[in-house]
Formats: sequence, C-alpha cells, structure tokens
Amino acid sequence: MQDQAAELLDIREAAEFLRVSETSLRRWTNAGRLPCLRVGGRRERRFRRSDLLAFVGSENRPALQPAPNHFCGLYSSDLSRARAAAAFLDAGLQTGALCLLVAAKDVQNAVLKLLGRAVNSSRFVVAEYHGSAAAQFAFWRARLGRAARDGVSRVHVVGDVSGGALGRLPVAEILEYEAEFGRSIAREFPVLTLCQYDARRMSGLDVAGVIQCHDGPLH
Repeated sequence: MQDQAAELLDIREAAEFLRVSETSLRRWTNAGRLPCLRVGGRRERRFRRSDLLAFVGSENRPALQPAPNHFCGLYSSDLSRARAAAAFLDAGLQTGALCLLVAAKDVQNAVLKLLGRAVNSSRFVVAEYHGSAAAQFAFWRARLGRAARDGVSRVHVVGDVSGGALGRLPVAEILEYEAEFGRSIAREFPVLTLCQYDARRMSGLDVAGVIQCHDGPLH
C-alpha cells in the first residue's frame, strides 16, 4: 500500500510532470480525458504516474481533444433564458436533430411560445429534471438510448439546471453531476448540450466551477 501511495502525485506535482497548468489538469480530468483519484474529505485529485505517461503518449503531447459538445449558458433574466434556449433548440430542429428541453413547466411554456409552430414537430421532447443525479442519468441513458436505436444521429439538449429539481442540490453535487455528464453522456451519445444557469443566484466561485465542468460557455 505504501508503494502505491508513493506513486500518486498531487495536482501541483502532476502539473510539473506534464509541464502544464493546474487549470489544464482540472479541465482534462473533468472532461474524462485524464484519470485521477479523489482522496480525503476535500476530494483532492491524485494522479498515477503511469496514467500521466499514457496521457502524454509516444509523441510527448496530450491526446487530441474530443469535439466540444457540452456547453453552459448564464442568464440574468427569465426572458434571456427563454431566448437562448429557443435559439439553440431551433437551430437543432432546422438541422433535423431530435431536441430535448429539460426544465420546469413555466420555463417550458416560455420557450415553446418563442418557438411557435416548431413545437408541433415529433422531434421535440419536453421533460423535467429528476431530483437526484442517479435518476437523471437513468433518464438520459433511457431516452438517448431509445433515440440511438431509432436511428437518430443528432440530438440537441437544453437543460435549465437552476430552475429544476436538480438545481436544489448542493453546488458541489451539481458540479459533480456536470463533470460526470461530460465524461459519460456527452461522449456516449451524439448530443450537443446547453446547460443553463441563473447568474442571479450564483457566486463568482460557483460560476467558475460551472464553466470548468463544461467545454466552455456558449457564445
């Protein structure tokens, strides 16, 4: 056990080993590109030297990054939330994608009103967030798995995290959910996702955490 512990590097040591920033390491682990262990009550990252060597590869550079497909959006008014969601979903409908809107009923109604006649499409699905990450992941796998079996090759998802049941969880649990979504759902299915957050209810630290768990904010 002592030999195994000695092989583990903390994030500063791992960053020095790869000659990159600690921010890059956090982003790569959140995206599932680089394995790490979580230790202690603060769930600090620890890295195996063998994993770091595998990540660097024979050309001494990180592996190619998957195409960005998991974005976040911050809104400061109910109208801006609805407009951003409607624009994102409308773009998906125009390309023939299956579109999912996961939000509370009032948000669904506001977005549907802006979309207008597009809501009559059979390629548009609305749902509400489940109250736990486990239940929500079960929903994603069931719904997206069904779409894959039906031959759907493209899915656009908008999730209003702040306005749903998931948004009532502690921030740390929401961030862990987002990181796992990026590692699993965003890589397993042909899905382009916009996760919406209410900037009025978030601290600067919360906003930084949300951005870090995504491929970036959607512009």
